[in-house]
Amino acid sequence: MPPTNKVADPEDAETLRKSVCPQLSLVPVRYTKTIHFVRHGQGFHNVAGHINHDNYKLWDYADAHLTELGWEQAKNLGRHVVAVKLPVDLVVVAPLQRALETAVAAFGGHNYSSSNNNNSATDSCTGTGGLSSATSNGGDSAPPPLLMVAQEGLSGKRVAHAGISGRGCPPFIAHEMCREHIGVHPCDRRSPVSVYRERFPAVDFSLVAPEDDALWTPDHRETKDEVRRRGLAFLKWIATRPERHIAVVTHSSFLHFTLSCFGQGASEAAQGEMHKWYDNCEMRSLALTDDSEAAVAAQAAAGVRDEWHYPGGLHASGRPH
Repeated sequence: MPPTNKVADPEDAETLRKSVCPQLSLVPVRYTKTIHFVRHGQGFHNVAGHINHDNYKLWDYADAHLTELGWEQAKNLGRHVVAVKLPVDLVVVAPLQRALETAVAAFGGHNYSSSNNNNSATDSCTGTGGLSSATSNGGDSAPPPLLMVAQEGLSGKRVAHAGISGRGCPPFIAHEMCREHIGVHPCDRRSPVSVYRERFPAVDFSLVAPEDDALWTPDHRETKDEVRRRGLAFLKWIATRPERHIAVVTHSSFLHFTLSCFGQGASEAAQGEMHKWYDNCEMRSLALTDDSEAAVAAQAAAGVRDEWHYPGGLHASGRPH
């Protein structure tokens, strides 16, 4: 047994690896996560912006909602999540209406009522492991929390929709750092936090502050570098989370500029999977690794352990130790 866990000649070993397989890396599995990155479904601002890009500057599309097609895209993603048994321990969502609606539609209820009934809520949800878990309420007769309350329609701005139940679903948390490209475009200005709390009762908005949007300004739009720095800070936060399988429902510019920081030395095909612009409601799954001292300390503090690890030695012999 070696007297230390450190490699005796780390420079020689690293040089050899780089000469034989420079693209390979190995880290303990507990320091890896699978991130399911999702762009929101079609919003009313997308329709207007495709007609004329200047329409993104119209206040008519402030904090835009999903269109009818956008809702259908999100529900179809939800059906895919169930069909492939996608493991999801946590849903992180950008605090804008279209991202929140996409998140609850894709990772919450899937069986929707065609009418807007304030007294009804859909119950079929994707729980951890992507399995429908409509009965997992611990036998409690109390109604499950609503991921989204029922909403009335408003022509050209908002689609009428039944409430969506949070029964059996993974936790949802909103995070300010994964918002869309901030500034100038009213569609990217968030609503007051109280509005979101009322509409999405089961979503945790503790990381969204202050009440009114302090980041958005009408005369400055973030540079690409500013978006990238915000995205990297967000990924560092994700790396400290105890969950291993995380869905992130966000926006196209945020995804493009953040992911462009990675994979530069990868194959053309791999780069294409990371850097290609996301379509509405597209989901791609990437592996995030962080074995830095800070990440290891955060995982230890959170009590994260490798459940597959077997200690061997006397444990394997069955003898007292």
